[in-house]
Amino acid sequence: MKHKVFIIFSFLIAQSHFVLGQTNTIEQQSYTKVDSLFNSFYQSNKTGAALAIIKNGETTYQNTKGLANIEYQIPITDSTAFHIASVSKQFTTYLALLLEEEGKLSFEDDIRVHLPELNHLTNHISIKNLTNHTHGLPNIHALAHLKGILPQGQLTHKEIVQVLLNVKQTNFGVKDKYEYNNTGYILLAEIIERVGKKPFKEQLQQKIFLPLGMNHSEAIDNINIVVKNKAYSYKLISDKYENFPLKLSAIGSSGINTTIHDLSLWAKNYQNPIVGSREFYDKMEQVTYLNSGKKIDYGLGQQFGVYKGLDIVFHGGGDVGYRSYLLHIPKHQLSIIILANTNDFSALDVVYQTIDVLLKDYIKVKTLKKLKLSNKQLKKYEGTYEFQPGNYFNIIAEKDTLYFQPYGTINKNPLPSLNENTFEFPYIPHAKFVFYEDRFDFNIADFTYECFKTNIQQPNQNEMSLEDFTGVFRNKEHNITYELVVVDNKLNVKRAFNDNHILNALSIKSFYSSEFGKIDFIYDSNELVTGFRLSGQNFKNIVFKK
Repeated sequence: MKHKVFIIFSFLIAQSHFVLGQTNTIEQQSYTKVDSLFNSFYQSNKTGAALAIIKNGETTYQNTKGLANIEYQIPITDSTAFHIASVSKQFTTYLALLLEEEGKLSFEDDIRVHLPELNHLTNHISIKNLTNHTHGLPNIHALAHLKGILPQGQLTHKEIVQVLLNVKQTNFGVKDKYEYNNTGYILLAEIIERVGKKPFKEQLQQKIFLPLGMNHSEAIDNINIVVKNKAYSYKLISDKYENFPLKLSAIGSSGINTTIHDLSLWAKNYQNPIVGSREFYDKMEQVTYLNSGKKIDYGLGQQFGVYKGLDIVFHGGGDVGYRSYLLHIPKHQLSIIILANTNDFSALDVVYQTIDVLLKDYIKVKTLKKLKLSNKQLKKYEGTYEFQPGNYFNIIAEKDTLYFQPYGTINKNPLPSLNENTFEFPYIPHAKFVFYEDRFDFNIADFTYECFKTNIQQPNQNEMSLEDFTGVFRNKEHNITYELVVVDNKLNVKRAFNDNHILNALSIKSFYSSEFGKIDFIYDSNELVTGFRLSGQNFKNIVFKK
C-alpha cells in the first residue's frame, strides 16, 4: 500500500514539469506558445517526452509530460534516462576528434591499420569514411536479420563487433555512394577502444560526460543492464501498449542513455565549447563529396541543411519506441532538444513547430504553387523503380493523377502533387517523392532513398523448372543456411528461425521477395545452379553456395 501511495503522489506532482529561464515579456509569450504546443502533443497518462530549449548558453525552457513507465504509471521527469539511438553518433565522433588531437589516431587512417581482422578488404576505408557513411560496409541490422537474430534474438556489443569483423566484402566502392547505416560507428567505437586502451564507455565518461557534468549519462553495451530512472519503450497496438524492447546493444552508433538535463549540457558545449573546441564542430559540419562530385549534407556525425531560410545543424535518433532529436540554429545561438518514448513522428513535429514559434520573424516560407498536371505531363514519371533490391514500385499516371503501386499488387494509391516534380506520399508522415530523370528520391523525414527506374520482364513461372533452384545453400562468412523448396508451384526460401518467404521470378535467373531481398543465381559451365547472391537493404551480393 505504501508503494502504491508513493506512485500516486509522484504521479500527481510530476505530471508536467515546466521550467522557464529568465526571459523578457515577448520571449515569455513565445515560450507560452511552445508550452501549449508541447502539451497538445503529449498526454499525462500515455507515453511522452522531455523538451528543452537552450538560448545563448542558458536553458530558457524545459518541460516534461507523459509516462516513462506505463505499468507502474511513473512520470517522465528531467532525471528520466532515454535511449537516444543515433544522436549517440556525434559523441563518438567527438571522442575520436579528442583522440586525434592527442595523436592516437587520424581521421585519414585506413581502418585496417587498427582492425587487422579486415585486412582482406580491398578498399581503403578511412575513419572519415566510417563517420560520413561512405564506407560501403553492410549494415549490422541487415546482417542480424539475415542471421535470424532479429527480430526475436539479442546481441551484445562484443557479439556485434565479431559479426562485423567477419564481413568479407562491401556493398559499393568508397565514396561511390552515401548510405546511412550503423556499422561504421560501431567499428569506430572498437577503434577507439584499441587506440585508447580502455573500454569505449569509460573513455566517453572520462573525456566528455564527467568534464561537462553529464552525471546521468552512460553508454550501454548490454541491453540487460539495469538503467536507473529509465524510460521504457512501447508500441501501441489496437489502443493497448506493448513492450517494445531493444534487441541490439550497439555502442558507437547508438547505446547512450541520457537525460534532458544532461543533453542540455551537451548542447551548451556546442554553443560555447568547454570540452574540445569550435574547430571540432567545424570539422563535423564539413560537406561530404562523393566520387561523382555529388554533395551530401552529412558531415561527421552531424547533418545540416536549411529550414525555411534558416541554416540548421541536427541529428535524430530512433530505435524501437525511442525518439530523440537535437537541433542547432547557430546564427541565433539556439538549440532544441527532445527525448521521447512515443514510437511516432511527434518529436520531429514538436522541434520544427517550435522553430516556427520562436523564430517566426526570421523564417522565410516559399509558397508552392500547386499545379494541375495533365496526364501528358505525368507520363514521364511512369515506370517501375527499385527502392531496394527485392523491393519495387510502379508509378502510374491515370486521369491527371499520379499513383504509387507496390510491384506485383493491384492496389493504386494517389500521390497529391506539391509542384511539377514533387508529390506527397501521405501514407507515411513527412514523406514525399521528388522525381528526376530516370529516378525519384523517396524522402522520409531526414532520410533520402534513391529509387532508380528499372526494366523488369518477368518470365512465366509456370514454364520454369523451379526444382532446378531448390537445395540447401550456406553462406560461410556469416554462418547462415537457407533452404529453397517448391511449395504449391512457387519457390520458397525456408529459414529455420522464421516463416517461409515466397520468391517471385524477376528473370529466368533472378527471384525476389519484398520481405527478403533479391536472389541472383550462380551457374556452373553445365548451367547447373551452384549458389546465389543475395542483396537487399544495406547489403549487396552476399554469396551462398549450394
